[in-house]
Amino acid sequence: MIQNFFKVAFRNMRKYKGYTFINIVGLAVGLACVFLIYLFVQDELSYDKFYPKSKDIYRVATKVKMGERKMDGNTICAPFSPNAVADFPEVKYAVRIHFWNNVLFKYEDKQFVEDKFLRTDSTFFEVFSRPFVFGDSRTALKEKNNIVLTQSTSQKYFGDANPVGKILKMSEDKLFTISGVVEDVPENSHFHYDLVGLLNLSAEEEDAWFSDYMQAYFLLKPGTDYKDLEAKFRDFTIRHMGPKLIEVLGIDIVAWEKNGNEFKYYLEPLESIYLKTTTEGQIEPVSDIKYIYIFSAIAFFILLLACVNFLNLTTARSYTRAREVGVRKVFGSNRNMLMIQFYAETFLMTLLATVISFFLIELTLPYFNEITRKNLMSPLLWQGEYLLFMGGVIAFVVLFAGSYTAISLSGFKVMSVLKGEVQKGRLGKRIRAGLVIFQFVVAIGILISAFIIKEQVNFMQEKKLGFDKERVLVVDRAYSLEDEQRVSIKEKLKEYSGIEDVSFSGMVPGRGTNGWSMYREGANNEDMINFRLMHVDENFIDLLGLKIIDGRKFDKNRVSDSSVFIANEAAIAALGYTDNPVGRNIYKPDFNQNGRKAIEIIGVIEDFHFESMRDKILPMLLVSDPKLFKRYMLVKLQPDNVMDGVKMVKKYWSKMTDGEPFEYFFLDSDFNSLFKGEERVANILSSFTILAFFIALLGLLGLVSFEMQQRVKEIGIRKVLGSSEFGLMMILSRSLCLNIIIANIVAWPLTYFVMQHWLSNFVYRINFPWYYFILALLMSLILAVLTVSGHSLKVARANPIESLKYE
Repeated sequence: MIQNFFKVAFRNMRKYKGYTFINIVGLAVGLACVFLIYLFVQDELSYDKFYPKSKDIYRVATKVKMGERKMDGNTICAPFSPNAVADFPEVKYAVRIHFWNNVLFKYEDKQFVEDKFLRTDSTFFEVFSRPFVFGDSRTALKEKNNIVLTQSTSQKYFGDANPVGKILKMSEDKLFTISGVVEDVPENSHFHYDLVGLLNLSAEEEDAWFSDYMQAYFLLKPGTDYKDLEAKFRDFTIRHMGPKLIEVLGIDIVAWEKNGNEFKYYLEPLESIYLKTTTEGQIEPVSDIKYIYIFSAIAFFILLLACVNFLNLTTARSYTRAREVGVRKVFGSNRNMLMIQFYAETFLMTLLATVISFFLIELTLPYFNEITRKNLMSPLLWQGEYLLFMGGVIAFVVLFAGSYTAISLSGFKVMSVLKGEVQKGRLGKRIRAGLVIFQFVVAIGILISAFIIKEQVNFMQEKKLGFDKERVLVVDRAYSLEDEQRVSIKEKLKEYSGIEDVSFSGMVPGRGTNGWSMYREGANNEDMINFRLMHVDENFIDLLGLKIIDGRKFDKNRVSDSSVFIANEAAIAALGYTDNPVGRNIYKPDFNQNGRKAIEIIGVIEDFHFESMRDKILPMLLVSDPKLFKRYMLVKLQPDNVMDGVKMVKKYWSKMTDGEPFEYFFLDSDFNSLFKGEERVANILSSFTILAFFIALLGLLGLVSFEMQQRVKEIGIRKVLGSSEFGLMMILSRSLCLNIIIANIVAWPLTYFVMQHWLSNFVYRINFPWYYFILALLMSLILAVLTVSGHSLKVARANPIESLKYE
């Protein structure tokens, strides 16, 4: 019996080849999209879950409010963790981590610059357990000069040999003994390391409650409710930090909070950090849970589009299959058997579409990995959980797409069918019109969203940032140069015609800043202002084209300029120094004298973007202390001689550093990387737009093709009565255009609401581009008319005699 069902289903598919092709191709594209998105979503949701104790690991974070400035950070002070272990029995282990990047390591004649040297506590591998290839995780960090390598790092230095016991040199007086080799951290982790060593903090650092440069993670005892532990943090803060705050700054923490300020610790579950964290300054880029919802919704709607194609063609063909149903009932088929027959047809087409979708996934996966910046592999689809999901999707398609056919057609009455009393369409026109409108609402909504996100990304990349990022070569690890060498390399490079200027700095825009909390004139102890700091030399302002609007620049010939500030407009506004700010002071807490140190403002610069445009420009101070601007060398290159300029910089670098690796990047591309997340979303949405329109137009082609067949005699009569080909094409396209106009009207407010919510995440954003609504309307109309115009023209040109000769 079942074999007969599938045999008949196959015959029907072969009989209506065109409609079968449209249904299968549409479903295949929709299924491929769903399976690809599922791979992506599962990968995003899997972050940090590979650690055996991941459900009991939490990161410590802080919320701070000082005046109008709110900060949500994930760095804490060094003494927090050991004191938390002593005070809270719920905390089994607490480990602190701090990364050193661009560190030069040497072994014999090999040298490499390492970007992921993790400094941590000895219990690190008790919390973040990983299999060891060589050595023992329990003793790997026992001694202060021990270092653990990842497997790939070990192979880079030693090949496949066991390196335990060998010595790695970081500098002449910093030697590390390799104590173990651990398997590489998987990609789906919110931080990665290549080497692991101990923190080795001084007694002063271990008691520095007011520094926050490291992350801390707690391993809680099983069964602990982390919210209960969070509730104890306030008393902990008052007990440990309160006396220190009074001692150093003369501030009572309770009175400080009553003044509208806030400082509190809280915990972030490890498994939610990658998608749900709200903290600033992540170790590595993270994602956002809302993109999971967006992509999942898009995949679902694209699958619905494919199912709607099936429903549309089913409603259109219901009249032609009515006789088939009548004949089957005459020969003894009951309604249940007919329903099984129609479900079998849907299942067979869905199964064929699923097979084709695998080929589509293989073809498109490299491109999908490129735009999503993933390394997904199609064999993952054959794992148990993926097969279960796949079965669920197939069942959904069969039930959703096949139910109308199975329930509606199997319910036709025999006598009505055989007497010809079954009306064409049977609500079919309204159903089909509604489904077409739904398809284009989805496609138009995705199209407009893709336009707006792309324009916001372009806006962020092209907006005037307040500094010139073009043709700026940035050489990292400039601290490899001695003071005299920095002066020498400046002079030599400036002599070359392809180089405009050279500067040294401790930071560059887009790569973070330091922070100090200080006072305005006459401020109470509780009224501190948080400033961002950049350590720069006297050439930095000119090289980046920063605009001085009051006062002067740094002067290397003035010794006192090592302890003065140049402030941005936001800093002046925060201080309230709106009249004559130059010459006034900012007061820095003096921890040694229990007082305040006055620092003069010598200049004011126009605001510039030194962080992502998601956030408001913060109060910024430039400092020119020669001890602190050693990390980066910035070289402004001539536009017509960029590569020669790079070669010249490399030549002098290699000469002065005795051949140390030349690590560099260009400031423009590095700063634009701040917008990679938005750029990824724009690229994915663009791809989905093409898919959505392809499926919608494919179904439209099949639907119009069928309806044209039903209107052949009408068209023949109209031609006999004198209608022109153009007039006939207008008549045939009128209802289609009306449906698409309705779809646009429905899609516009929905898309506007969603996109306004998305744009609200950016402080600096585009005005909503209303013209995209008109563009979407024109594009959808043109694409739809072009899709069906060929078939409409063929019908309009047909000889009316052929359609009317049997009348």
